[in-house]
Amino acid sequence: MTVTPRLHRVAFTAALVALAASCKTQPAPPTPAAAADSATASASATNAPASKAKPWFSGSFQGNYEAKLAPVEIKVGAVKEWGTDDGKAMSGPGKLALTIDDDGVVDGTSEGALGASHASGKVEDDTLRVTLAPTDTSGLRGVLVATKEGDGFRGSIEASSGDSLKVRQAPIELKKQVN
Repeated sequence: MTVTPRLHRVAFTAALVALAASCKTQPAPPTPAAAADSATASASATNAPASKAKPWFSGSFQGNYEAKLAPVEIKVGAVKEWGTDDGKAMSGPGKLALTIDDDGVVDGTSEGALGASHASGKVEDDTLRVTLAPTDTSGLRGVLVATKEGDGFRGSIEASSGDSLKVRQAPIELKKQVN
C-alpha cells in the first residue's frame, strides 16, 4: 500500500481532531504565593471555632422568695388537716441559685423556709421549669414555673410536704448574675 501525501494529511488531521477532542484543559498550577495564601485561609477556616452566640438564658441566676400558706379550697371530703394548717411552719424567706447551660439545662440549689433542695429543670423558649427535690426529709418538694422578664425570670414556686398536709407558694424573681 502506498501512502499518498493526501492520505497522509487526512490521517494526520483526523489524529489531531481526535487528540484535541480527548484533551481537557488543565488549570495552570498556582504560584507559590497563591498556594501559601490559600493554605493559610483554609487552615484558619478549619481551626477557627464557630463563634455561635450564647442563648440569652445561659449563665447564673439568683433570687429570693417569701413562702406563704398556699390557698387550698376546703370542701366536703377534703383533707381535714388543710384547715388546721396555720401556715407558720415552712413559711418565710429563702434563696434560689440556678445555673443554666447553653442547651437550657438547669442545675442549682435552694435553701430557706421550704428546706434545702436540689434544683433541676429546663428552659424552653422563654419559659423556665424547675423541680425542687428536698435534700432531706424535712424539706418540701416543689416546682417553679417562670417566664422571661428582662434578662431574668419571674414566676412562682408551688411546694408541698410529702404527705401534702403543708402546701406553700412563693413568688420569685430570678436575676442574671454578671460573671
